[in-house]
Amino acid sequence: MMSRFTRFGLILALLLGVAACTSKPVMNIENRTPVVAVRSEDDMRRAILAALQSRQWTVERADRGNIMAMIQRRSHQAEITIPYSASSYSIRYRDSQNLGYKNGKIHRNYNKWIHNLDRSIQQELNRASF
Repeated sequence: MMSRFTRFGLILALLLGVAACTSKPVMNIENRTPVVAVRSEDDMRRAILAALQSRQWTVERADRGNIMAMIQRRSHQAEITIPYSASSYSIRYRDSQNLGYKNGKIHRNYNKWIHNLDRSIQQELNRASF
């Protein structure tokens, strides 16, 4: 029969294993080209800003060719940089709090936020093409 101490150790190991599964490699989107032709850098900028707003990201700085934004979800915060041109954009990790970033890995929710933002940018670009 298993002692209490052994059972506690097994449960602890199981919980630590499950917690470790929530960390995934940080997703960066590099040189993403739109499905539709973008007429200008300003069109790309407008689509990115509209997508950020629709996904509840806060724009911290919007220079020509580069946007910095952050998102706050409860006690979690992520910061990204989005360099862009008329032909492509990238979404790059900048910083985070309470998302367990370590050695290029981060909580899986960060990657979901980036995937959703990328999808919203593509939708905005499709909408702008009509």
